[in-house]
Amino acid sequence: GCTRMPLAVDATRHIPLTLAPASFAGVRDQRANFRDLFCREPGGADAVDSEACDKALRRLRGEGVADRKIDLSTLPRERYVIAVALGVGWDCVRELIDEERLPVAALRAAGYDAELLEVEGLSGSERNADIVAEALVEEPFPSRRLIVIGYSKGVTDLMVALRRHPELAGRVAALVSVAGSVGGSPVANNTDDHSIALLRFSPFGDCSPGDGQAMASLRPALRHAWIEDEFALPVPVYSLVAAPDPERVSPALRSSFKLLGAVHPLNDGALLHWDQLLPGSTLLGYANADHWAVAVPIDVDDIPLSQLLVKNGYPRNRLWRAIADFVVADLESRAGGFGATD
Repeated sequence: GCTRMPLAVDATRHIPLTLAPASFAGVRDQRANFRDLFCREPGGADAVDSEACDKALRRLRGEGVADRKIDLSTLPRERYVIAVALGVGWDCVRELIDEERLPVAALRAAGYDAELLEVEGLSGSERNADIVAEALVEEPFPSRRLIVIGYSKGVTDLMVALRRHPELAGRVAALVSVAGSVGGSPVANNTDDHSIALLRFSPFGDCSPGDGQAMASLRPALRHAWIEDEFALPVPVYSLVAAPDPERVSPALRSSFKLLGAVHPLNDGALLHWDQLLPGSTLLGYANADHWAVAVPIDVDDIPLSQLLVKNGYPRNRLWRAIADFVVADLESRAGGFGATD
């Protein structure tokens, strides 16, 4: 009874929304088939037993059973180039990221040409969209199609790029969201850009101030309005959602995990599960990993008490290989150039 009432909002900045099953939003559910591929991927350093593999993807109602098999031995990986965009402030803490263990390195080892897009971690999506477009136009593999993967705010930058630069449609074969900020995050409503700008003084990276609009780009009212006005993307889209069990959440993310948990318990410590799902996309699955573990190999061994702040163990490289392989097989199947065995 003593809890404060929510602040008044300008209703004209919000659009009518409804919560409904993903299938009602045109989502194509491929969770069972993706799980089958994920647990068949070569393990290497990410080798896990079948029980651990099964638990690495959470089961939500209606997943069903796999009804197709992808032949990894004949997958035409050489036909595609993969470009990855990371999220807010990544370049400010770049020295904490073990780049040799980034998923792009695992994709290269699997036979893909994979590149990391140098977006500005503190800039808004409009500015980064232009940076992405310029980089993709200059991509040195003109004869092959691009699969662009956006992690966190990276997917927002890529979505805006595809709308602002229609010339990219002829080069991009698909857009993939991995724990992507499709609908923004309520956390952004409680974090201003001035606070995020302090990352410039991090001793673990060297980042530019950019335009200072990174968090503004993640506010749900803005992202939902953008989806209503601009979302008709010219390429197939895929979604991988992060939604960990509570014990898998890094202590440094627990505060925001609890904040979002007041809205819904399925969140990754940065984003609610429904805000990670692209409308009309192919749904790959729900990773049992927090917002960092699903994509970023954080190396904090030299920081005192670091193990009390970060839980980063997850077979992310296996996950990203499975994402790339599934998307390539699916694109080839749509084009009639590659078959999956039933």
